Amino acid sequence: LRAGMNVVRPYEESLSKALLTRLQAIPEVIIYGQDDPTDVSQRVPTVAVNLKGKHPEQVAQGLADREIYVWSGNYYALEVTQRLGVEDSGGMVRIGAAQYNTLEEIEKLGAALEEIARA
Repeated sequence: LRAGMNVVRPYEESLSKALLTRLQAIPEVIIYGQDDPTDVSQRVPTVAVNLKGKHPEQVAQGLADREIYVWSGNYYALEVTQRLGVEDSGGMVRIGAAQYNTLEEIEKLGAALEEIARA
């Protein structure tokens, strides 16, 4: 198991870097947590975000309409969403990449978020 995770880690780090970089390029995106794409060694390629002016459920549905599947809400992390001040506004959108995702899919996600932000 450890050997397998060590093989996957560099690819997941590349996904984290690409995901954070792409999300930061969208002015309407608010990223929660560590958002430095040059320092991803201590994180996984899962990011919690919101789009300014959009309800998290609306964003998740807009992505689902484009066959991009994410989660919205508080993911049972009520204390976290309360401390971040997003619980009463629907929580956050949770975007998770894994070893079977591609850099092209991250670009597709970014383009979809830009479309949703403009709508």
